[in-house]
Amino acid sequence: MIHKYKVIVIGSGPGGCVSALMLAREGIDVLLIEEGSLIKHNELSQYNTKEMQLKYKNSGQTMALGKPIINFVEGKCAGGGSEINSGLYHRIPEEVLSTWEENNEIHFDRDELTSSYESIEKNLSISYMPKNKIPVSSLLLKNGSDSLGWDCSEVPRWYKYDDDKAGKKQSMSETYIPEFLDSGGSFLPDSQVIKIHKNKKNDYSIFVKRKNKEVEEFTCEFIILSAGSINSPNILKKSGLKDKKIGRGLKMHPSFKFTAMFPENIICKNEGVAVHQIKEFSPKISIGCSISSKQYLAVSLNDTNNLHYLSRWENMASYYSMISPEGSGNIHRIPFFNSPLVTFRLTKIDKKNIIKGIKALGKVLFTAGAERLFPSISQDISFTSIDELKKFNFMPLSKLNLMTIHLFSSMRMGGKKERFCVNPDGLLWEDESIMLSDGSILCDSPSVNPQGTIMALAEMNTKKFIRKIKTS
Repeated sequence: MIHKYKVIVIGSGPGGCVSALMLAREGIDVLLIEEGSLIKHNELSQYNTKEMQLKYKNSGQTMALGKPIINFVEGKCAGGGSEINSGLYHRIPEEVLSTWEENNEIHFDRDELTSSYESIEKNLSISYMPKNKIPVSSLLLKNGSDSLGWDCSEVPRWYKYDDDKAGKKQSMSETYIPEFLDSGGSFLPDSQVIKIHKNKKNDYSIFVKRKNKEVEEFTCEFIILSAGSINSPNILKKSGLKDKKIGRGLKMHPSFKFTAMFPENIICKNEGVAVHQIKEFSPKISIGCSISSKQYLAVSLNDTNNLHYLSRWENMASYYSMISPEGSGNIHRIPFFNSPLVTFRLTKIDKKNIIKGIKALGKVLFTAGAERLFPSISQDISFTSIDELKKFNFMPLSKLNLMTIHLFSSMRMGGKKERFCVNPDGLLWEDESIMLSDGSILCDSPSVNPQGTIMALAEMNTKKFIRKIKTS
């Protein structure tokens, strides 16, 4: 049996959910396909190993090959990356947006972009954390920054607070997906898109492997592809699209982490992710707080053969420094394999910024009162003073365990078909019946968490896409 729809949206991350909901609200027959499962927040405790196994692609064990190797994590569940990240929310800085316009020969209507941001912020209940709920680990980063005279501020999050100030993350599974279903949209979780085929009638067949391993065919007139910055280009490559720019120019935010141990207990029960970030060195370097559950701290300590310190985990918190790199990567299709090969190359300037960020992170943590820092390095090492951080000047980058949760720009949009594979409206230059609605279309690094910008662009582009559908 072949199932027919007007539009099929592939991927239920932030961009895909925005597009799918807008289509459903307009009464357009739309199917949303998701490779992962629908897992509600109350089914799992956050930030533990079970959540990682069920919500992360390959349990978070994927990597981009290069010197050094960079581990990256992707969501594989309904809601995508919105389910696994910390919920910090940013608009793109104006200086970054202006650079995008110049480099990609594109123009963003500021009023329209602002309106889209405001719509997203309302839907996600973007707000600041109640003052009495801010984690001690976050305040320590702020105190250390203030002592050094560095710019550090609280970042709002997509959290909704009740009268008791208890917060609930407003991820896609809590917001857009329920409203999409209420608006008449169809949802198909646990379903992997194998390939797309364009038929002679100019409609599309989408072949999907279900949880029971059976393959089903779905047809549609239009496609919105939002499977993520790795899988969206991989699906198109498997489907035989010929544009060689697909999957080239991948960007990410390589990050390095310190587990900081303080003299006092700094972990409170049910504490979430800290909310302060240092922007003193932006847009090239950002510093902030990471997930500090016992399970995540154990993984970090184990990497440096310091697991025996885990008994003091309530005195510890995890912090990161990340860079916006000049370097880029590529996504390579491997015949007979479902997953692609991902490569990434850092430039000399990137490597200098990584070391600069690491030393700045260490300095602010020691200034904040840390007594020992455990770096994300696979060897038995820790640091007890600012002076010891000089060792990083002579440490090969191959020793560092770098990672990222931000992936984008593998199918950049721009004003010229010869240079870019996606046009300024988010449509493939090669086939304008396919729209991209995820981080792959970003022109370059936004220098901040990209999800707010991904959603705002999805809203802007989907409005135009709906007009295209209705006049076709």
